Amino acid sequence: MSNKDNKRQKDGTSVTSTAKSARDHRVFKKMCLDGKISTYIGTREFVDYVGHIDPVAAVLLVHDMEWFENNSEYKVYAEIIATFRYGRDDLDVLGITFKKDLYTDAMQVYPVRGTPYCTTKIQEKLLKKLGNERAFPFTFELPAGIPSSVTLQPVKNDQSGKPCGVDYCLKTYIARDVDENPDKKQVVDLLIKKITHAPDTAAPQPYIEAAKTFMMRANPLHVEARLDKEKYVHGEPIYVHITMGNQSTRAVKKLRLSVKQIANICLFSNAIYKCTVASTDNDVNVQPSQTVTQTFSIRPMLEDNKDKRGLALDGQIKHEDTNLASSTIALPTSTRESLGIVVKYVVKVELFVSMGGELKVELPFTLSHPLPVNHEEDMEPPPPSDTTTDAINVEFDEHPGAFNNNALIVPQPEEQCLIEFETDPVPSETEA
Repeated sequence: MSNKDNKRQKDGTSVTSTAKSARDHRVFKKMCLDGKISTYIGTREFVDYVGHIDPVAAVLLVHDMEWFENNSEYKVYAEIIATFRYGRDDLDVLGITFKKDLYTDAMQVYPVRGTPYCTTKIQEKLLKKLGNERAFPFTFELPAGIPSSVTLQPVKNDQSGKPCGVDYCLKTYIARDVDENPDKKQVVDLLIKKITHAPDTAAPQPYIEAAKTFMMRANPLHVEARLDKEKYVHGEPIYVHITMGNQSTRAVKKLRLSVKQIANICLFSNAIYKCTVASTDNDVNVQPSQTVTQTFSIRPMLEDNKDKRGLALDGQIKHEDTNLASSTIALPTSTRESLGIVVKYVVKVELFVSMGGELKVELPFTLSHPLPVNHEEDMEPPPPSDTTTDAINVEFDEHPGAFNNNALIVPQPEEQCLIEFETDPVPSETEA
């Protein structure tokens, strides 16, 4: 049998990797409390390319086919919901909830209507592992212009519930009708997130120039600032080229460079929150009648801003690491209310002169998410005959209301990989 290494993830889940496989595929799985259905999904990050969005492709596994045959009035439905949460869970009283659904879509998955088909390679590989008799693929095509996943950073050690922001949930459930309120024991909720990847199109370099005259002085202080490009990915340094032409009689002593995040909460009323996510002070000495050109760099990182409440972050799943929220790129047909939270960034340049006085300019830019590794390959449609034997690693969702399967033994040839499930006790009904 091939050499396997059991790796322990940050959240305590087990992932089995196989050395002989061409490439490991990470698959997420969650089962409902009564054990009748499970949902498998190949990725929990779906990329918005501004013009189109990756399909949300998953696989439903029916464990108890006999129960559905004896209860033919019950069906399995799938639903995807984008929710804007603007209040804590513990404030929900008297049936009033502080959240609004920005987008929702639903479909019947089982019994199958028509002929089921796979839209991605991961779906096809899962069907081969799970068996076509009990596994059924389904796909949601998301429309362009829906909001991205954004979380507003809570205070440190806040345990009051889900943070405010926009989040997505893929829900599969057993019910008689799509609009019926299902039994909690027959529901599978999988948190997913939509991230933004700005298109690789040419954009002009951000550039600005300004001048200021001081009291009792006729000649101005002139500044030109530009960035080396318009689009940056998270963690990338930003280079700012600044030319200072000092025709005044005052010397420029200090230059402050900062990156500001501007988050517009546009649900019922426009509320704008500004937060400095990076800042540096630089000593300069530009004397009267001098012209100096210098290049400065600055790097906005979440690691330097973990104590700032209300900072907009990319959507979080469980307590995984994330980054600053990506810039919102809205389509011309999008309305501000449908986006929930609009995020943008500017580089601010401040020149401080002797005897008081300052000159400020701002340069807007786009902060975007890079494509996940191997993402484009995984999202490709499956070929007519795919005989590759890439490993499929199953990560269990530890969200309350889910439990793991017992070990599933799949007899296969020596060169192929097994899907191995870690044994975990089934929670009692009181934990549901």
